[in-house]
Amino acid sequence: MSDNLLGEFLRARRERLDPASVGLRAVGTRRTPGLRREEVAAQAGISVEYLVRLERGRDRNPSPAVVDALTAVLQLDSDASAHLLHLVQRAGGSGDAAGPATELSPTLRRLLDSWPQPSIVTNVFLDLLGANESGIALHQGLGLHPGCNMARELFLNPRSRAVFVDFDKVAAETVGNLRSLSGVHPRHPRLQALVGELSVADEQFARLWGAAEVQAKTTGSKRVAHPTLGLLELEWNTLHVAAAPGQLVVAYQAVAGTRTETVLAQLLRELAGRGHVHRLAATD
Repeated sequence: MSDNLLGEFLRARRERLDPASVGLRAVGTRRTPGLRREEVAAQAGISVEYLVRLERGRDRNPSPAVVDALTAVLQLDSDASAHLLHLVQRAGGSGDAAGPATELSPTLRRLLDSWPQPSIVTNVFLDLLGANESGIALHQGLGLHPGCNMARELFLNPRSRAVFVDFDKVAAETVGNLRSLSGVHPRHPRLQALVGELSVADEQFARLWGAAEVQAKTTGSKRVAHPTLGLLELEWNTLHVAAAPGQLVVAYQAVAGTRTETVLAQLLRELAGRGHVHRLAATD
């Protein structure tokens, strides 16, 4: 993972565009995928030479007008355009010395203590900072533990493809989430090490990361093949707590009208009956 994140993102998004999508007719054989630099430059109202400098990292401070023009030409959605802005704002320096949280905040620790709904807490690199008992039970098939990284577990844990019924969907979402969340620390050594490790170890991760898809981690659904509870159909929502910036609560619930509603209700009753403390954290 190089430090030319802005240039790599622009090039990746340029190369994934179909010329027909911007009103261009294919003439002859194209040797490279997507749009040519001169085509992007012409539509953005900038010179080809300037676009080359941006893509090669020789210029890292495009004006707001240029950013807006490239956003439009590259057809970036709200998640991708927000990511582009993060990269531009941080391209002039590292801005990553502090890095993301590595310990669960006291505020979220107290929340997990009292919250029976299956929940986990991660930082922006998807490191698992803590979880309540039902959150850990929900991920029993993977054997998750506070301190592990959710992306690494997904791609390198041999059990993950059996646990996640729609693995390819979850994989694409996770990579898009990681790119979106890590935009606040795009040059941090921790992120570079994680992306480098997964790119070398897993071909699917490398392909997905190279596609430069961006997906905000807000809400979604997944189907989990639980080793004792059977097929679980789940919805999840991400909560941002003002008192713990950079720490994300992901809360799970059953898809309405499915057997998962009954199964989860039974799980929560059993955990409450055993008198389990409702949290696990990396600092325990």
